[in-house]
Amino acid sequence: MIYLDNAATTKPCREAVDAVLEAAGEFGNPSSLHGLGLKAEKLINRSKESLAKKLKVNKKQIYFTSGGTEANNLAIFGAAEAMKRTGKRIITSKIEHPSVIEAFKRLGSVGYDVVFADADREGRVNIDSVRNALTSDTIFVSIMHVNNETGVIQPIEEISKAVKNVSPKCIMHTDCVQSFCKMPVHPSELGADMVTISAHKIHGFKGCGALYTGNVRLVPQIYGGEQQNEVRPGTENVAGILAFGAACDAAVCDTEALRGKRELMRREILNYAPWAEINGSDVYNSGSVLNVSFPGIKAEILLHSLERHEIYISTGSACSSHKPQPSHVLTAMGIDAASVAGAVRISFSQETTDAEIIEAAKHIAAEADSIKRYMR
Repeated sequence: MIYLDNAATTKPCREAVDAVLEAAGEFGNPSSLHGLGLKAEKLINRSKESLAKKLKVNKKQIYFTSGGTEANNLAIFGAAEAMKRTGKRIITSKIEHPSVIEAFKRLGSVGYDVVFADADREGRVNIDSVRNALTSDTIFVSIMHVNNETGVIQPIEEISKAVKNVSPKCIMHTDCVQSFCKMPVHPSELGADMVTISAHKIHGFKGCGALYTGNVRLVPQIYGGEQQNEVRPGTENVAGILAFGAACDAAVCDTEALRGKRELMRREILNYAPWAEINGSDVYNSGSVLNVSFPGIKAEILLHSLERHEIYISTGSACSSHKPQPSHVLTAMGIDAASVAGAVRISFSQETTDAEIIEAAKHIAAEADSIKRYMR
């Protein structure tokens, strides 16, 4: 098997698996006052310290959630509601994850002034588009750090400076689900007030994410308990949280190695299929994703044909895989319909080997050629 869908989810690492087994033995409710509860609470704090160390932040400003989607929603709805008396303008981009785009659309339907900034052909959010949308009553901006379909790094630092110059009280949020533990993610250096991260993208388990809130006041979006300072109540997922911290500690943050894997795949595919098109910047790229189009074919057919060889890739965001609409990211980049329809996402982890890349590229190109001939 050659697994190249790491942007959708990663294989849990040994450290994360061991952490789950450890948590199973410490099964107490972390809110209980007896010894078993205190042991579970210590496990949560241990993971919180791991995440805080990697982010270079105060552990008291990290809140665990059920995943990246919930963390994004908590940041967006929680901050917008807390700031609604200050202003109603909120800004995001056209290439965000669905958990951000749909949240902004919802706020737009209840009276907020929503602006979706443009992206360029390289897959980067246009800074001028953001600047032109900024007003003194802009209260919230959310731009992702690394795009989940292209791997393109967004100019968060420059956008944050532009935002704060026009509206100093504006909250800057960035979705770092695809960048955390793949490249340095430090909110203070990014200029981000809030940051979203997720466990299963870094070899932890699904069902666990986190939101770094900085000094931002949030209106809770879930009610019913006093856990996590009532910002995100509910009994904590101790096993998932402990595995998150273990995966974070074990993570090898080697961006150059990932870029090398992406470049090898890019070269190999273009060698076998020179008619293929690469989507997204090669310069501003985390290296974790290669988005490539085979115009004239249907990407879904290619995806399923590769399963015969036990090679696994995707057609885009796993959160939108059951929707028939074309990729909103590639469409926003100005890529033509035929190329969007034939686009696949190949995503890597540190465990992906050069041999796997070379073998997969040969089959990807061969299957794409075969499908093109058949469709023609």
